[in-house]
Amino acid sequence: MTGLAAYLKERGIDTVYVTGIATDFCVAWTAIDASQLGFKTYVIADATKGIDLNGSLQHAWQEMLASGVKRVVSKEILQA
Repeated sequence: MTGLAAYLKERGIDTVYVTGIATDFCVAWTAIDASQLGFKTYVIADATKGIDLNGSLQHAWQEMLASGVKRVVSKEILQA
């Protein structure tokens, strides 16, 4: 752990939005870690890009959703 979770919690942050490249690797690992650390975690699907090696993207989404990560699109956040 990098200490980021403690840093965010000390500041009252309880929600994390994840974006980036490699949805099925880096984004998924970050989102799953955040969810397991107790953050409400969202992946902004249209602000990520998967690599998708042999079904890795679908598998990553299944793992993220099973870990409590929510899948949203940027429009939903902008309207909130």
